[in-house]
Amino acid sequence: MRNLITFGLISRVRFVFVFVLAALIAGCGGGGGGSPAATGCLPYQTDCTSTPGSSGGGTTTTGVSKATVSLLDAINPSVEKNTLTAGKPLLVKVVVTNAAGAVVPNAVVTFATDAAFGTFDPPSGTSLTSASGVAQVTLLASSLTSNGAANVTASTTVDGATVTSAPFGYAVTPGTIELRNLTANSTVLGAYGSTSVTVDVYLNGQPAASAQTVSFSSSCASQATPKAAISSSAASVNGTARATYTDAGCAATDTITASMQGAAPLITTIVVAAPTASNISYVSASPASIVLAGTGGAGLSSDSVVTFKVVDSTNSPIASKVVNFALSTDVGGIKLNHQAATSNASGLVSVTVSAGSVPTPVWVTANLDSDPSIKTQSTNLTISTGRPTQDRFSFSIKTFNVEGWHRNGTQTDATVYAADRLGNPVADGTVVNFISEGAIVQPSCQTVSGSCSVKVTSGELRPRVDTEPSSFGVTAGRVTLLAYAQGEESFDDLNTNNIYDSGEPFRDLGDAFVDSNENRAWASGEREIAFNPANTSSCMAYPGDGRYYNAPYKADTCNGVWGTAHVRRTGVVVLSSYIIGTVSPSAFVSAGCVGSYTFRLSDENNNPMPAGATLSAVSSVTYRNDAFETVKASVSFAPGSASVPNTSAPGGSYHTLIVEGSKCTSLPVGSIGVTVTSPSGDASSRTITIN
Repeated sequence: MRNLITFGLISRVRFVFVFVLAALIAGCGGGGGGSPAATGCLPYQTDCTSTPGSSGGGTTTTGVSKATVSLLDAINPSVEKNTLTAGKPLLVKVVVTNAAGAVVPNAVVTFATDAAFGTFDPPSGTSLTSASGVAQVTLLASSLTSNGAANVTASTTVDGATVTSAPFGYAVTPGTIELRNLTANSTVLGAYGSTSVTVDVYLNGQPAASAQTVSFSSSCASQATPKAAISSSAASVNGTARATYTDAGCAATDTITASMQGAAPLITTIVVAAPTASNISYVSASPASIVLAGTGGAGLSSDSVVTFKVVDSTNSPIASKVVNFALSTDVGGIKLNHQAATSNASGLVSVTVSAGSVPTPVWVTANLDSDPSIKTQSTNLTISTGRPTQDRFSFSIKTFNVEGWHRNGTQTDATVYAADRLGNPVADGTVVNFISEGAIVQPSCQTVSGSCSVKVTSGELRPRVDTEPSSFGVTAGRVTLLAYAQGEESFDDLNTNNIYDSGEPFRDLGDAFVDSNENRAWASGEREIAFNPANTSSCMAYPGDGRYYNAPYKADTCNGVWGTAHVRRTGVVVLSSYIIGTVSPSAFVSAGCVGSYTFRLSDENNNPMPAGATLSAVSSVTYRNDAFETVKASVSFAPGSASVPNTSAPGGSYHTLIVEGSKCTSLPVGSIGVTVTSPSGDASSRTITIN
C-alpha cells in the first residue's frame, strides 16, 4: 500500500512539473513585443506552416509535408548504399507524407540528378507512389568512365504545394569492362557461306547484365570492294554479343575483330575457301568496228580491245584465272596481242585484236585454262576500211531553189552519203565538214549508217556579183556549198586484194575549194581547203566519165602518190525570189482550135522561182466560131506545168499553156495573165500576148 501511495505522489509531482514547464514556455515571447517564436521549418520543407498562439505572440507548429530520399543497393535493396558504379546500379527510394504525417499514395514523383554522373531507369526519371507512399527509380552510372559525386533529389505535389526532398549525395566510381572468348561458330567456311561470331562481355568482373554494344569488323569486309559482310555492331544479351559473318568472295584467311570502348579488342580468324570458276561471259569490244591496218584516221582505229569476265556459280567475279584466246579467222593478217591473260580482281580479262589487210567479220573465242570446257566467244567484230573514198562520196540537196532572196530563215537539208572502197558505210561518227559561198550552213555532222545532214538557211551573205557560167546572165542568188571529209583517193584494185598496189591506177586529188563561179577551176577569191601545203605536183585532168564533175580540185596541189586526201563534193542552193523576172515566150503552136504555148519562167536574178510556187492563168484570148461569134478561149496548164520544179538550173524553168476553143474559124489571139504564188504566199504576175 505504501508503494502505491508513493507512486501516486510521484505521478502527481511529475504532472505539476510538466504543467509549470509548459506555462513557462508559453509565457516566453521575447519581451512585450509579442514577436513569433521560431517555427522549426527547414529550408527544403516548402509546405511547413505555423499558427499564432492565443496569447503572448508565440507560434505552434502543426506539421509539414515531406519527401524523404534514401539510396539502396539495387541488387540487395535491404542494404543502404551511396556508391554508384557502371553495371552496379542504385535504387533511389522516396517516402512521401503529408502535414499530418500520413503517407501519400498515387503521387507523381520526379527525380533529378547531374546527367554527367547518373541517369535513370525509366529514362523519364518519374515514378508513382505506392499505397505506402513509396516511389522508386533505378540510378545508373552515365558511362563506364564516370567519376566524381552528385546529388539526387525528388519532387512531388502534396495538397497543391510542391514538396522537394533534401539533396542526397552519392559517389560515382569508374567501372571496368572486358571482352572475352571471341569465337566463330565455323572457323573453316565454304565459299559464300555464313557463320555466327560471339563474344562475352564482362562488366566489373561479372557477365554484363545490361545490354552493351560491341563493334565487329572483318579484313575482307573492309576492302574497297567488300569481299565479306559482318554485322557492324550487336548488343549483348545476358553478357554475350552475337554477329553474323557472310563471305562474298574473300577466298583467304579473314581476320575478325571485336571491340568496344574501354575494353581491349579481341581477334580471331576464319579460313574462307575460294569460289570455283563456272563461266566466262563476253563483256564488250571497243570499238566494235575497226579499219584495215594503215587506214586509220581521226576517230578511227585498227585495234579493238575485247573483254571477257570470269565468274562463279553466283555470277560473282573470279580473280587470278588464266584465260586462253583464239581468233575465228586470221585472213589478211589479223592478230591478237597475246594468247592468254589472267583475270583481275573484277574477274575481267582482255585481249587486243589488230586488223589486217582484208575487211571481214571476226570474233574471239576464250576458254578457261584450267577447264577448257568453260568457254565463250565475242560477238562479231567488223573490220573494214572505215574511211570514205572519193568515188563513193555523194552530196545531195533536198530543195535547190528555196524562197530566200527576200526572206530569211528558209531552210533546206544538205546530206552526204559516204562509203569505203568496198561500198560499206563509213564508220559511225565520221565527221563531214561544210562551208558555203553565202547564206548559213551548219559547220559539220557525224555519220550514222554512212550518212548525215546539215541545215542550210537563207540569209546574208547573198551573192550579188558572181560570174556563174550560164547563157542567161545569172550574177546573183546562187550559193555554192562544199562538203568534205578526211578520206582516201580512189584506185582501181586490179588484183582485188583490197590494197593499193604500186602501178594500179588511182585518181589523185588536189586541194578542195568553194567553186563560187561553178566552172570547176579555182579562181582568185574562191576559198581553198589546203590538205598539205607541200603538195605542188600537177593534177590529172577530170575523168571523162564525169564522176568528178562536182568534186573540183585546185590545179598543181597534188603529190602524185596514192593516199589520204579530202574527199569532197559541191552543190548549189538558189536563193530564189517570188518576183517574176522573165517570161520568155516561144511560138504559139496551133492545131485547129487547140494550141500550146511554152515559156521560160525565172525570177528577177534569172534563177528558178521558189520550188513549189504555183502558177495560175486568166484568159483574155478570143476567136470566132462557126457562127461568126467572138468567144473567149479556155486556158490551162499542161501536166507538170502548174508549179515550179525543184531545180537549180540557171535561167529558170519551162511551162506550157494549153489554149483551147471550139469550132474555130480563126486562130485564138489575145493575152493571158500568169500569176506565180510562192510557198510563203507572196505573188507576182505577168502578161503573155498571143498573136
